[in-house]
Amino acid sequence: MHLQQQNTIAARQALAAYTATPEGANNLAPQLLAAEIELQEGNLEASATRYQAVLDTNPDDNEIVTGALRALAGIRTQQKRFDQALAVYNQLRTRDPQNVVYQLGEISVAYQANQITEQQATMVLSKWLATQKATNTPPELYSLVGQLPSNSQWEPLYNYLLQLEPNNLQIQERLLQVVAQRSPARARALVKQFAANITNEDKSYQVQGQLSKAIGDLDLAGIAYEKVLANEPDSVDALSSLAGIRFEQRQYETAAKMYNQILGEKPDNQEARMAIADLNAILDKPLEALAEMEKIQIQQMSEGVTDRELSRRMQQIQEDFLLRRGFQPTWEDPNRRIRN
Repeated sequence: MHLQQQNTIAARQALAAYTATPEGANNLAPQLLAAEIELQEGNLEASATRYQAVLDTNPDDNEIVTGALRALAGIRTQQKRFDQALAVYNQLRTRDPQNVVYQLGEISVAYQANQITEQQATMVLSKWLATQKATNTPPELYSLVGQLPSNSQWEPLYNYLLQLEPNNLQIQERLLQVVAQRSPARARALVKQFAANITNEDKSYQVQGQLSKAIGDLDLAGIAYEKVLANEPDSVDALSSLAGIRFEQRQYETAAKMYNQILGEKPDNQEARMAIADLNAILDKPLEALAEMEKIQIQQMSEGVTDRELSRRMQQIQEDFLLRRGFQPTWEDPNRRIRN
């Protein structure tokens, strides 16, 4: 109950009380709940470590194993460790080859990893909706629907999913984007309504900022994140989000100062480093941009992350740099391409 209300402090207290009992001390369920608490608090790696620890005990309970594996796949996806997420789904498929939920999860991850097209992912979703009961709404369905671009034809689906999971941000974003196309005022009203459902004031402003950004209302999004920072000046997440807003508003100098402030506190923050690289590219500093991107790529590779989008952006910068200096990249010029 506390986790559904996103009250992790109360959840930790209740979990500690339960694990102090003889039953709780000999039960794996508390470890899964502890992992979920870590996840809600944004401690992705700590949560993944807990789930892996459960799996390492080789439990006999199939529900515990599959639950831990699915949760681990979700975390690796959030971390953009798509290859690892797909490997986990492969384990699930091996355990139950005919399970369509696992197939849906694989498609969601493959789409995020740019291994399949939007059209292919949409076809899979359409088949699911045509063949499955409306009540069959696993997390993998929310993931795929939330990743695909908003579609007015799916507005009833968005509303239904939000009835079951009212605070799902990705689905809220997709619904708002559809509504905003016909009524921006109604979309803004819904943003306030969704944010009001969050009892924690700072989290409410964060939700308002994220949803406002999703419908293109950058001014309202900026105000929301400023309010978060007024209450929590050390919030790196809020500062990063506000920096992103200023970036989109083309206030590049302000955005750069914010990202550099983040890097001063967290030098390995990849989002800030990537933003600085993008700023360098925009400000016509391609070599500086490439140097930073190469560092990010090396770090990602050490973490088992394959970022095809980053590789594509690096190649684009290289092409632009060479073309501006009168050179045609070898991959663009068939006469200079090395043949095997």
